[in-house]
Amino acid sequence: MKKYLIACDLDGTLLNEKSELSKETIAYMKELKALGHKIVIATGRPFRGCYNYYTELGLDTPIITDNGGAIENPVDPSFKKIAVRIPKRIVDKLFSYALEHIVTAFYSVDNGLYVYKPTERLNWLYHQNEDTFFVEGEFTKPGLPEPSGMMFIVSAKFKEAFQTFIENNTEGLLMYRDWGSDAKNAIFEVYQKRTSKSEALELVRQHFGIDPESVIAFGDGANDIDMLELVNHGVAMKNGQEEVKRIADDITPLTNAENGVIEYLKTFLKSE
Repeated sequence: MKKYLIACDLDGTLLNEKSELSKETIAYMKELKALGHKIVIATGRPFRGCYNYYTELGLDTPIITDNGGAIENPVDPSFKKIAVRIPKRIVDKLFSYALEHIVTAFYSVDNGLYVYKPTERLNWLYHQNEDTFFVEGEFTKPGLPEPSGMMFIVSAKFKEAFQTFIENNTEGLLMYRDWGSDAKNAIFEVYQKRTSKSEALELVRQHFGIDPESVIAFGDGANDIDMLELVNHGVAMKNGQEEVKRIADDITPLTNAENGVIEYLKTFLKSE
């Protein structure tokens, strides 16, 4: 059987609707690993928000976190961690400009969670665990670490000005994803332009010396598009966003709640 590098997003892809790995998924992924395939998690979550899944799957590969902002191998000390960071001067400049219009904002670096105006409604995005330390306050505080990406919720009336500032006043270093808005608030993910799952996955592929045609990736959201476009076989989830399905090479017949990834792989790998 041909050996593949198989990259999987977590939320909406490998995880079910309860943010869990099913027993079937764990068992099958371990079986693929034993057969010589390389399983790689590629997620927007910080490391602390996905390490438990990494251990459940029994992986020993590098893990891609922060939408490609960081790559590390927790079981191989010889693998040097790679991280793309937003310079502190740019963080300070953007935060100061938006300050009066920020509803809440946060970012993660390792086990640190840095939050301005915390809210319980976003606990599901904080990915806290027993090792997380919480730092509250303005991002302009001296000495704060540089993030790979930041989440901003700003007032809806400030949306266009916020976008324009990122596009024209951040030294060409930043990009953003619009997570949607309502009458009151607009939600943005802001990140370094060099941050992408595709670039991170390409580094992992080169690390293993795997042929580009032997890479398959699964995803469901806008942050997976570049990864699915890069690989030889990009697969969108049935439950994925329409823009992801449009660019994918294929779509899973089943959703993430129905073990869509592994059921697709069973058929795909059997045909190889």
